[in-house]
Amino acid sequence: KGLFQPQPVWKSLPCEIYISYLLAGQYKIIPPEGPVIGVIGRGVILPCQLKVDITPQKLAVQWTFTGSTARIEMTSYDGKMPHNPILEDKAYQGRTEFFQLEFIKGNVSLHLKGVQLSDRGQYSCSVFFENWYDEVVLDLHVAAEGDEASVFLDGPVGWGIGLTCKSQGWFPEPEVVWMNSKGPVQRDQVTTQNIRTSSGVFDVVSSMTLQPGSDKEVSCRIVNNLLNTSSESRVLIS
Repeated sequence: KGLFQPQPVWKSLPCEIYISYLLAGQYKIIPPEGPVIGVIGRGVILPCQLKVDITPQKLAVQWTFTGSTARIEMTSYDGKMPHNPILEDKAYQGRTEFFQLEFIKGNVSLHLKGVQLSDRGQYSCSVFFENWYDEVVLDLHVAAEGDEASVFLDGPVGWGIGLTCKSQGWFPEPEVVWMNSKGPVQRDQVTTQNIRTSSGVFDVVSSMTLQPGSDKEVSCRIVNNLLNTSSESRVLIS
């Protein structure tokens, strides 16, 4: 179905030229250093960089998404079609953008706008230049930064005071840590629910009981380990 299908180079080049061509490796795509992390609602750059400068008029690029339930040829660029070089799948209409001024520098990365939870998956960048072809595959992980954590007093619970910490809109499932002056509160003293919403993100509700003689200042910290970010709220019981 793809617009461009790789043709074996060895069929069009004499053996000795083909071997030297391979050894040169001049058009190799620089592989990604690791997964790319996109934040829901923001844009993300899917990197695809060649080692050398190229001529855009001889260039063709195909970006393809492979998720858990779908494979979509998102967008493509064909330098041989100067009047309409870019084709975009309707599922991604208005959400993808090439850096065309950077093509000459070998940069065929893609800007994916308005990241959604459904964008999680693998992306392949296929590059065709004259008789040469290469492809690189990268993983996109998706995360969401939840809103500010808030701690509420629930009133008396036995001899102690009940506290509840709430926050909304996290992905992936966050970690909740209650702290006092001595460090983290033991997990068996805390009850936490990460509730998955219809949009796929998590709302957090975590409760603990402040016992008589305990620290009067307690904090609730909600951590997104993928983004290495957190939201913290403190409460002082007078």
